[in-house]
Amino acid sequence: MSPSPHPMSIMWSACSAVVLSFVLSACGAGHSTTVADSTDVPRAEENLAAQNAAGAGQEEPNEVADAVPKRAPNDPIYVNLAAPVLDNKMRKAEKPKGAIAQHLRNEFSSDPIIQLIPDTKSAKSAKKHKAAQVTPPPPDVEVASTVSVQEVLGMNAKTGKPKKTLNIVFEATISSQSPPATYTVSESGHILKNMAVSKRFAKQIREVIVEKIGPEIPAR
Repeated sequence: MSPSPHPMSIMWSACSAVVLSFVLSACGAGHSTTVADSTDVPRAEENLAAQNAAGAGQEEPNEVADAVPKRAPNDPIYVNLAAPVLDNKMRKAEKPKGAIAQHLRNEFSSDPIIQLIPDTKSAKSAKKHKAAQVTPPPPDVEVASTVSVQEVLGMNAKTGKPKKTLNIVFEATISSQSPPATYTVSESGHILKNMAVSKRFAKQIREVIVEKIGPEIPAR
């Protein structure tokens, strides 16, 4: 690691100097029973046999869905991690540009299961992707996030008087098409502890993807 100051540390220091003002239901189906006359028994049996024959081989939608093979626990999950959308104050304070998005991607760079789809929007990534001539797989999961700075009114522990602090707030929407699912997570904390906050945020995203969505993703 280079001894020069971390870009994120410079960005957060700049941020801290900015003054902000934000501050089942069950429904029982009716059931009726008809007692057939003894002379209708053969005909009723024939009708029942015909219905059974017609319905043979047909499965309920849920049964069909359950029959689809699921990915194994250690199979990769391909994730499209979009660059976070920053609020105005964060955009002005972020130095260098793109540092927050890169830091978030770095949190998953060595993950054994989550495989991030290359971010072809960045020039460096696009050039590398073009050189490799490899089409990325379609994503299993989409992650869209926002980052903002909010002014929070708290209490000074020493004086007992109201005190305003700056908090950094991460929010994400995590979704998949198969199975259809959407989750939201958020994490916040003092802006000077931004690195710890972002790590907790990334951990929440991973838990949703691996533990909640992952077991239901169809096998490729």
